[in-house]
Amino acid sequence: MPKTHEWKTFAQWAKTYGDCVYVNVLGQPIVILDSFAAANDLLKQRSAIYSSRPRLVTGFTQSMALSPYSARFLSFRRLIHKELSGNSLQKYWPLHEDESRLLIKKVLLDPSLLLDSIRNYAGSVILRVMYGYQTASEDDKFVVMAEKLLAAFSIGSQPRVWLVDILPWLRHLPSWFPGTEFKRTAARWRQLQMEVAEVPFNWTVANKDSPDMIRPNFVTTILSQSPDVLPEEDRQHLIWAATSLFGGGTDTTVSAISSFFLAMAMYPEVQSRAQAEVDKVVTGGRLPRLSDRPNLPYVECVMQEVLRWNPVEPLGIPHMSTKDDVYRDYHLPAGTIIIANIWSILHDPIVFPDPHEFRPERFLNDKRAVEVNTSAFGFGRRSCPGVYFAEASMFIAICTALSQCNISNPTNSRGQKIGKDVEYQTGTVSHPQEFSCNITPRAGTSGE
Repeated sequence: MPKTHEWKTFAQWAKTYGDCVYVNVLGQPIVILDSFAAANDLLKQRSAIYSSRPRLVTGFTQSMALSPYSARFLSFRRLIHKELSGNSLQKYWPLHEDESRLLIKKVLLDPSLLLDSIRNYAGSVILRVMYGYQTASEDDKFVVMAEKLLAAFSIGSQPRVWLVDILPWLRHLPSWFPGTEFKRTAARWRQLQMEVAEVPFNWTVANKDSPDMIRPNFVTTILSQSPDVLPEEDRQHLIWAATSLFGGGTDTTVSAISSFFLAMAMYPEVQSRAQAEVDKVVTGGRLPRLSDRPNLPYVECVMQEVLRWNPVEPLGIPHMSTKDDVYRDYHLPAGTIIIANIWSILHDPIVFPDPHEFRPERFLNDKRAVEVNTSAFGFGRRSCPGVYFAEASMFIAICTALSQCNISNPTNSRGQKIGKDVEYQTGTVSHPQEFSCNITPRAGTSGE
């Protein structure tokens, strides 16, 4: 199996072997799906048996993203869907808007700190919405804690990274035995998971009556609808539902907003068209609001193209089958790992002509493109439950940046101008390779 940029290797395999490729790695059956049709067939139409996750001995199964398909997992989804979708989400819009304005203020003050500012924005939004916690500084303890966990998750969430995931009997060896570094790593990661889960939650519970608490927030809202003494199982479900959004939503938002700034610097004509639409709708010296979103169709397309152009999770998170099945003459035993190559699906030239170009207009009148682009958030019963929250965070940051900034002259870490061959990092969440760009205030901007 390839070790870097696997999605590109898998896409090449598909050209030779088709959109459903079966491989066997040391007895572990793996199926790679390289088309929307194939991914939809298994992960949506047959979701009853393709919605679990591979068991990773090195941990992270407490989080919703890697939890097996179970009553516990469904409880997480219900909590998040209830509070962070539809009309329920609107009460958090002012928090998104406040943080987006702070983000752009920081970026304009020092464009060299673009990535740090985006990371702080993503962490601050989620901490305010989930826990009612206001970050104190750029190196806030909760943000730093989450970033350490995300770095570990990016490694640990990839199946078969460790030999023990292929040969589970290795977990019975003593920790001093050669080749058992995974045991010490897993112990560190479990401790870090527990800290990220418990510390912010306990802060919220301890400060729920404090004037420093930001309201509304996810945890206190759910607690207010619950008995005074919450059963331990329900408490754990709430803790891990909040943690899953805190952990999973931060890194993906950073990747998407970073890609937006890079794309605007590379495609000035797209930036100008989007700015013109914002200027037409957002008038009277104010800044954009999330309530403007229905009136900004081209900006919406810009966001959708950011998600397609270089998807934040190029391979998503693998699914695992729970029953034997047959698909296209393949016998797929229970326990087969299913990988949807989201990058390849979103670069299908039949659906997305010139797929490596950044062309937001492709979504304006193409229902098929819009449908396929939902792949960016996963498939079936494992699709991202925080999709509406994530889109709100991305949209208001994008819209505020377009309103206030001119973005230009993208260069890589060597100071060279970035061409059309954009480089991205390998990982469960893929970020642009280090880049910089000029970010200046637009003439006549409000600075509200």
